[in-house]
Amino acid sequence: MKKFIILTIVFLTFANANVQIVTSKACKLESISKSDIKKLFMLKKTEIGKEKIKVIDSTNKKLYNDFIVTYLNKSVRKIKTYWVRMLFTGKKIPPKKLSTEELTTLADKESCYFAYVAKEKDMPKDWKIIKIK
Repeated sequence: MKKFIILTIVFLTFANANVQIVTSKACKLESISKSDIKKLFMLKKTEIGKEKIKVIDSTNKKLYNDFIVTYLNKSVRKIKTYWVRMLFTGKKIPPKKLSTEELTTLADKESCYFAYVAKEKDMPKDWKIIKIK
């Protein structure tokens, strides 16, 4: 049991190292807390301060799964169930899914977008890394 707990902690540490939160250049935010990230991507919150934020999920399944485990602290299955429930009840629509390449071609350059990429490898042009508090 102890080995399992230690392996889980090590896995989560490395998973966190592979996912980087990025924002569009229009965003004025420099840092964000992990709890705010969770609220934004679950669409429980749509703005921080006076900054309205649009979130984008990744089409890359491995990156998406790493993000869910690392930042949302949920299983992929729980997140899928959550979004099915939200869609069925008409409360929320899940965030749009785009590839890293598509992030650079977003038409609305004035809006504040939040997304995640594989650390340093897939940094989109005209986007910036945001610090996690």
